[in-house]
Amino acid sequence: MTETSPRQFYQLLLRLAIPIFFTQLLGSLLGIVDTFMVTSLGDDALAAVGIGSQFMMVLFMIQFGLMSGFGIFIAQYYGAHEHDNISRTFLVAITSGLAIAVVFLFLAQLVPRQIISLFNMSESPNQNVINLGIDYVTIASFAFLSSTIAFSISMLARSVQKVIVVSIIQAGGIVLNTGLNYVLIHGRWGFPEMGVSGAATATMISSATMALASILYLCFNRSPELRVQLRHYRTITTAFLRKLFKTVLPVVINESFWGLAMTMYVIAYGLIGDKEVGSIYLSNQINSLFWVATIAVANATAVMLGKQLGENDLATARSWERRFRKLGLVFGLVLGSILFALAPVIVPLFDGISAEVASTVTVILRVYAIYAPIKFLNAIFVVGTLRAGGDTKYSMYAELGVLWIYGVPLAFALAYFTNLPLVWIVVFVNVEEIIKFLILFHRVRSGRWINNLTVEPA
Repeated sequence: MTETSPRQFYQLLLRLAIPIFFTQLLGSLLGIVDTFMVTSLGDDALAAVGIGSQFMMVLFMIQFGLMSGFGIFIAQYYGAHEHDNISRTFLVAITSGLAIAVVFLFLAQLVPRQIISLFNMSESPNQNVINLGIDYVTIASFAFLSSTIAFSISMLARSVQKVIVVSIIQAGGIVLNTGLNYVLIHGRWGFPEMGVSGAATATMISSATMALASILYLCFNRSPELRVQLRHYRTITTAFLRKLFKTVLPVVINESFWGLAMTMYVIAYGLIGDKEVGSIYLSNQINSLFWVATIAVANATAVMLGKQLGENDLATARSWERRFRKLGLVFGLVLGSILFALAPVIVPLFDGISAEVASTVTVILRVYAIYAPIKFLNAIFVVGTLRAGGDTKYSMYAELGVLWIYGVPLAFALAYFTNLPLVWIVVFVNVEEIIKFLILFHRVRSGRWINNLTVEPA
């Protein structure tokens, strides 16, 4: 096949990435607004929501791994015009996702105190933080099932390059969540003042709304690649499942243990104190605003390269990868510079936090800014390039090996055995990004990720 021109490449990239970018940007902006509302309740509330969100992030990372893995096949089946296999793959994806969501829902309802206490293991645990965290997670956990449904349908649509409607649905859900936070946290417009519980209730309601809208979109859409038919459940064979999970499981393990590693970092910082947990949570919330371009480009990379591989246009896939690599470096440098410059301006906007937390968050954001180019490229390599070709085992070993051999042990060692400030611990721990980049870059340049999965027997 003749390679597309650079103009066609960038037109397709913008068509895919822009809706994802603005949805993620809106989510990050409104997430910051939500955090702003919570910080007005004080440091304890900030720490409690941060802890509850960390537990939810573990589930999100598992689901992200599942959907990213299945999305590899859907993108390639889309390139090969195999619509029945798209339907089969989606049915396996949503069933698997709901099964995992049920497990997390039961854990949140049955042992919430044990979950929250994991993140509050300092010598003098803050019981107020624990109680507020329990209130948050027991309510918000009811969103696990509905968010899985919405996430699965969004993955399907994006993998077949239908991003507009699902992006609008997500944006609407985010706006609804923020509006409900406004009225429920502080009791506006005659609603009861619910505090942390109000934030959790807003999450639950907005998630259910997004799930319903996503289902309606799937039911009424006429695109053949989005016509999911339940009768295909009967045609899912053991061989087909084996083919899917051979590639999907490494992605699930990768994202699950990556999410668990991020959780372990928070537990390690919790050994220092509650303010450190709150500082990391607020830093990550603000940083997410600058991370949206990475998410958009990485997802577009996976979809665009996956379709080319499914069409067996391997030369174009290799050429496009080099373009994505250059884009990743440029975006990382630009966004890192902006974050470094604006950090002292953004943090003071959050009322209710102590001067100590504000100072720590500012410096942590500048550390994140310095690492931004490397982190941007790593995300494109793992989420985009390697997964597009089903090279999921290698990326799993590379990412998890560095995280669990270097990053997590170092975080605990520095937090427990030294008196280093949190900022310096973050500096040393993030060296794992540099190590990971060196490993991933070698693999990407080798071209061993270039595989057409649709020609493998099921």
